[in-house]
Amino acid sequence: MSWYVIKTKARQEGRAVTHLENQDLDVYCPWLIDKKGKREALFTGYMFINLSCLATHFVAIKSTRGVQKMLKFGDWWAQVDDKFIEYLRFKENGFRNMPLFKADQEVVIKDGPFKGIEAVYLCAKGEERAMVLLTILGRKQMVAIDEGLLRAV
Repeated sequence: MSWYVIKTKARQEGRAVTHLENQDLDVYCPWLIDKKGKREALFTGYMFINLSCLATHFVAIKSTRGVQKMLKFGDWWAQVDDKFIEYLRFKENGFRNMPLFKADQEVVIKDGPFKGIEAVYLCAKGEERAMVLLTILGRKQMVAIDEGLLRAV
């Protein structure tokens, strides 16, 4: 079996994945997921499909909603190595839930009432918030803050 490259219509990677999977085809589209859960294709406009025989499925793939065409280079269909797909899957799963900062890392607050104040990152608190240690009026205080407001020093 070989991995081929599909060119999707603009911002329709999700639609293409859904409709190709409904045809029992093995497809892969690596996603980037932001803190709010919104996903975006890593390779905007492209995805991969694993086939033993392209000719058998070519018409069905080309007429699938969200698919623009199968990618070709001259007379050859664009293919990628299995190891590349394995690597992408490993990276996608391995880094999705990693925190942006490490415990005891110095950070600066980028916006809001504490803008410009340095703090110490303690830990993540849920999906979007973090606990930081601020020095306010000479006392150390733990404060929950939106992780998107932090920047590493």
